[in-house]
Amino acid sequence: MKLVLVSVLIFTVCNIKAQKIKDYVELGQYNLAIESYSNLENPSISDQLFVANAYCSKGMYKLCKDNYNKALKKTKPDEYLTSKFQYARLLQGQNSLIRADSLYTSLLKIMPEHAEILYQKGKIAKALNKPAYHQFYLDALLYDSKHIKAAHEASRYFMEVDNLKLAKTICEKTLDLVPNTPRLINLMAQIYYYENQWLKSLEYIETLEKLKADLPKFIYQIKANNYLKIKQPRNAVVAFKKAFILDDKDAELCLKIAETYLFLNEYNKARRYLMRYELLRDTSMWEFNYLLGKYYLEKQDYRMAFMQFQKSFDENINHEASQYFRAVAADNFMKDKSKALDYYTNYIETYEDEKNAIYIEVAVRRETELRRELFMKD
Repeated sequence: MKLVLVSVLIFTVCNIKAQKIKDYVELGQYNLAIESYSNLENPSISDQLFVANAYCSKGMYKLCKDNYNKALKKTKPDEYLTSKFQYARLLQGQNSLIRADSLYTSLLKIMPEHAEILYQKGKIAKALNKPAYHQFYLDALLYDSKHIKAAHEASRYFMEVDNLKLAKTICEKTLDLVPNTPRLINLMAQIYYYENQWLKSLEYIETLEKLKADLPKFIYQIKANNYLKIKQPRNAVVAFKKAFILDDKDAELCLKIAETYLFLNEYNKARRYLMRYELLRDTSMWEFNYLLGKYYLEKQDYRMAFMQFQKSFDENINHEASQYFRAVAADNFMKDKSKALDYYTNYIETYEDEKNAIYIEVAVRRETELRRELFMKD
């Protein structure tokens, strides 16, 4: 009888610990989740999946992959589908593309009409320079005609092969179903620009400005060039300057502003930008600061890492990794998590519409976790 009671007690304690791991992960308390996991003698598959999630959120990718591997090796093909998908996304983010693609293929055998998996396979096929990678995007749209990212990537493919008509058709069909979608309106503005339909391009840019407070630099440049084409240089210089505000280290853009001011016979303003162009030709230290930040991040000196990433970002605001890892460093040393949240939000707002953004999904996940954690505190 005593033996039975002891067994029940052990089972109950283990169950509580397992429950704690899940709770800690959902609350964003990753260190406690890892500590709780380390106290388990025989961790379950669920335990391994949750601790893998904790390691991933802390940027400890090797331990994350190790635990995912241990868990998924024990599962049947139709079990833990969500976890397999998450693991495939992690591998994809770590550039383990062949392994990720293999997982997606196994998932498609169970869910052949899953649009998101087809979309991710398309991204991998593109990264591996496989021919006709765009077919995955078209297949994704076949099963989910509202899949904005698939429509975006398919349209971009046809733009790159100079089939603007088909690119436009895909964008228009998707916009009919999901109107006011910035990334597709963005593409429409580009397509009309490349078709030399400058007024139509401007119409889409104006629509985009109503939907978003700040546009990417290249859209302001397209807007400025549209105005130059229709002989409105004063509007053009305004747009060029908005682009320059976003990246005041762009020497060529600085030169373009100076050139437009010269056309407008505003020589003092032109000279000011010419002088800035001269200064911008000097070498920069942003790469050094970024690498030093990565060094401090590996050493877990998060305060110093934050300072170096901030320096790097100040010199090169277009460097995605500096902006993202600045948020990671802030997250690890700032006691006021609302400040760390701001850095993640700034990164997300900058790169949410960029097709090649590397860290956007993990940043969105961490931003959500921080908001939940701060809400719980309140």
